[in-house]
Amino acid sequence: MLRPLLAATAGVMLLATTAVLADAAPGSPGSPGSVDWAPCADRPEFECATLARPIDRGRPDGGTFGMALARHRATDPDRRIGVLVVNPGGPGMSGVDFTFGSRWNFSPEVLARFDIVGFDPRGVGLSQAVRCSADLYFGGPPARPTDQAGFDELSEHNRQLHADCARRSGPIADHVSTEDVVEDVDALRRALGEPEISFYGLSYGTVIGQRYAERHGDKVRAMLLDSVVDRGLDAGESAASAARAAADSYEEWKRWNARTPSSPLHGQDIDALWDGLMARADRGELVDLEGSGDPLTPYDLSAGLTITAYGPDWEDFSAWVLSLNGVGVGVTPPASDGEVTPPSDEPEDGKDTSLYAGAMAHISCADQSFRVRTYAEYAELTRQAQRISPRTLGSDRGNTLLTSCVGLPEASTPQQPGAMRTKVPTLLINSRHDPSTSHENAASVHRRQRGATVLVTYEGAGHGVYDRNDCTRRVSDAYLVSLDVPRDGLSCPSTDQ
Repeated sequence: MLRPLLAATAGVMLLATTAVLADAAPGSPGSPGSVDWAPCADRPEFECATLARPIDRGRPDGGTFGMALARHRATDPDRRIGVLVVNPGGPGMSGVDFTFGSRWNFSPEVLARFDIVGFDPRGVGLSQAVRCSADLYFGGPPARPTDQAGFDELSEHNRQLHADCARRSGPIADHVSTEDVVEDVDALRRALGEPEISFYGLSYGTVIGQRYAERHGDKVRAMLLDSVVDRGLDAGESAASAARAAADSYEEWKRWNARTPSSPLHGQDIDALWDGLMARADRGELVDLEGSGDPLTPYDLSAGLTITAYGPDWEDFSAWVLSLNGVGVGVTPPASDGEVTPPSDEPEDGKDTSLYAGAMAHISCADQSFRVRTYAEYAELTRQAQRISPRTLGSDRGNTLLTSCVGLPEASTPQQPGAMRTKVPTLLINSRHDPSTSHENAASVHRRQRGATVLVTYEGAGHGVYDRNDCTRRVSDAYLVSLDVPRDGLSCPSTDQ
């Protein structure tokens, strides 16, 4: 199943697979333009390799890195269609690790007909990962400044962190943008000897897919983009969109409690209960007895709601909320949206972050097309977001979008939408109630790419659509296997419990 992997796609959980990936290390980089497959260490049913790529595309004779690859070969070679290149997003998630989960991530028919090929994007996982100081990454000033001095402090912290990551990681840190990754994907296609590839991108992987379709659309056999990121939003639009998604998640939780007799909160006044908890948290009176024991802030409650909506796992969230009122024990609180839990297996000097954390920060700022310049601007955008969704105080994820790149130079190759040109329309699939890549963003991409895309909606909640139910799998598989383009606007009914 995809859903166990999905919470990490928006940077909300620690990637706990670094040790797993190390076991499957493909080895030293192959020759430029070649892929020399060999059984993966401890996973002989998969093949691993590296593809040598220039760190700086502007200086192809300079240094190189090894782009880590993994392959699950088509289980029915006589009916093999070709290669399905996959990317699970993040940014910063490992495509190698995602490929190791192919048997859970894709249907038997897709596994029979395609070689599933995943890659760690440059700066990620085994592809010369960006590394940063754990003390800097997980420390620093509050990410919600309350005045210009706090904003300036955050700006300086971000600059120090960015410089530290560059020092620890080397030149790759300045060349991790999606523009670079897209050319790596096409180099992979050529190295595999494939005139065309099919592509599956999940969450931030849809950014790679969109850009590939713009630059190399004639090399695309089929492109399935699951849970779509809108690359055309500015700072205000991003914060507002995230706030609307948070408000929608709250309403989804309310509806679930109302229609689910087994819910711990069934029949209760959810608005009154939630408002009371938020007020207690604001006064510093709410303590998480089942977690760290630290006081909970209103933003912690909001973030817990949003991360739960990725599943969604409303039953556990409702039980946790009930436990905050002193009822129920043994409930694990949700991880915080927009944050990465500090790793428990730090190196002895405690200086490196998890590979996911450093990569996410650097890639986001390499791609992000906007910067918030002053506290006044930040405060106004925050007020707007909180007006949109007062019960969640805007969105923790939206705040991360606003603050993570404060103080840094403008991106050299920011992501902006162009024209997608593929032989077969790209299939966009999205949940109606997605807390991260909201349906409105998928609809916006579809409107801009009218004729080049079709949009299919899962009428339920959660992040990631492919394996939601028989309808979403059937539509997706028919498209990938038979190039059967579904009717634009098709809906798959919700099977949320």
